[in-house]
Amino acid sequence: MGILLSFFAGIVSWTLAEYLLHRFLGHEHKGKNFFKAEHGQHHAKYNYFAPAYKKAIMALSVTAAFYLLLQAIVSSSIALAYLSGFLGMYIMYEITHYRFHIRKPVAKPFILLRKHHFYHHFHNPKANHGVTTRFWDRVFGTFVPVEKVRVPRKMAMQWLIQNEDEASL
Repeated sequence: MGILLSFFAGIVSWTLAEYLLHRFLGHEHKGKNFFKAEHGQHHAKYNYFAPAYKKAIMALSVTAAFYLLLQAIVSSSIALAYLSGFLGMYIMYEITHYRFHIRKPVAKPFILLRKHHFYHHFHNPKANHGVTTRFWDRVFGTFVPVEKVRVPRKMAMQWLIQNEDEASL
């Protein structure tokens, strides 16, 4: 039971880390940091994503540091279960986020999350920081409910364009 709980804790921890990194390092930090430069590019160009090698280096560094820290306080199996959940959810985040920008939505829960994320991109970068969940936006008061998102024509993904004048989801 401890391993399963640790795995789930890793999943939940990633969603919190995702929110905190995005909000505080990507938007509220007043200056330069390792995250903000790449994140600014992503906001400027809808189809820009940081290079995979940068993400891999960061993921491996964080995983190794977390493992050493966790192993000092819990068993190796509990630490590995936690990191499996954390890293697995990070990979799901990367896939989900990429698909939001590149592919047409296929399932209703992902349409809701995509609207949540696109509102952040195209209407209010101080709201809706979550990509894989809206939960932390609700907890921290940055949640804005979204019915429809209008995307500026110059930023519209090809799958999103309905006619010559507008794009919306």
